[in-house]
Amino acid sequence: MWPCKQLDLSWRDWRFALGRCLAPPPWREVAERVERLWPSGRGVLACMNVRSAFDLYLRARRWALGDEIVFSALTVPDMPAIARRHGLRVVPIDVDADTGAWRTHDLERAIGPKTRAVVLTHPFGARLDVAPAIATARARGIAVVEDCAQAYLGPAWTGHPDADLALFSFGPMKTATALGGAVAHVRDPETLERMRRQRGCQPAQATAAFLRRVLVAGGLKLAGNPRVYGALAAVLGAVGADRERWVHRLTRNTRPGTAALRQRPCAALLALLERRLAEGDAPVTRRTAPARALFDAVGPGVRLPTRDAEPHAYWMAPVLVPDPEACKEALRGAGFDAMSARLCAVSGEGVDVPGARCLASAVHLPFDPDMPPEELARLGESMTRFDARGSPGRRPV
Repeated sequence: MWPCKQLDLSWRDWRFALGRCLAPPPWREVAERVERLWPSGRGVLACMNVRSAFDLYLRARRWALGDEIVFSALTVPDMPAIARRHGLRVVPIDVDADTGAWRTHDLERAIGPKTRAVVLTHPFGARLDVAPAIATARARGIAVVEDCAQAYLGPAWTGHPDADLALFSFGPMKTATALGGAVAHVRDPETLERMRRQRGCQPAQATAAFLRRVLVAGGLKLAGNPRVYGALAAVLGAVGADRERWVHRLTRNTRPGTAALRQRPCAALLALLERRLAEGDAPVTRRTAPARALFDAVGPGVRLPTRDAEPHAYWMAPVLVPDPEACKEALRGAGFDAMSARLCAVSGEGVDVPGARCLASAVHLPFDPDMPPEELARLGESMTRFDARGSPGRRPV
């Protein structure tokens, strides 16, 4: 059975990370090298993860209790939770279920006298046009946070030049993963300096904690072999374990809570991040041809959000179906462990977000750029047959 989540990490990368855990480089030197690898006209800050960077930004901006942040309504649950933890009111704007994009007129309606920022998310690897939203925000003196966690396209793209904050993630399941870490591009030098000072006061992540993550990653890589994963899935099923919950827990970037957010990455993590950034856009380009082959194999009648987006990093391959559980079960019967993602529709008082709710319930196909072409074709055909008749071809695990 093909697992839904595969680490974008070679065994050479894994051995490198293990070695840096045993002999970490000087923290300041490696942090500076990471930040120099990004050709941005804005300031750059290496952080523990995107959530940590967002928390640093909110602390630096010092907005008042009751001020508002507008969110495009599809994101990970922690981002609006962090805003609320700072005493800010979250206002969602819905997104289109087929493109993941928000509508500028919805943003205009959501902005009020207490709006201080808008957070715009690029979903599933697609890069959306943020320029109209930025122009709308700029005209009203509102900050723009560009959440690029799902849309890393290589260090050459650093987000829209007029965004106040652009966030890139290298968590366990991201493209070019460093098993953690994030890079924040900050437009305002004074805000950047406040964030840098606050990061300097934070304790460093324990190297032993990162070592545990490296060892877990090694286990996940071993389990990523379809035969091994199939056997593991059978065992988990026999004991009644929730395999999807188990996988999500093992691949989570950080634990919830303020203490986990307010750390800086350890030197070993930064060394691995430096190594991955030095690859340029290679981790993205190696995904392009296989992902396009899969997207082409999924019939045009299947609702595949961001199918036509350009540019596209192909981080995820979501499909929209009336019965997600039946779809997952059918694809698993064909040897593909489709799963739901850990995304949510942002809630808000009196605001309906049907497009975001639809996308939050999407089924994600187990795309892996190393899958043989015939398996990519079979996955696409299985999905197409399920969508048409609800009964894809089956294959023993």
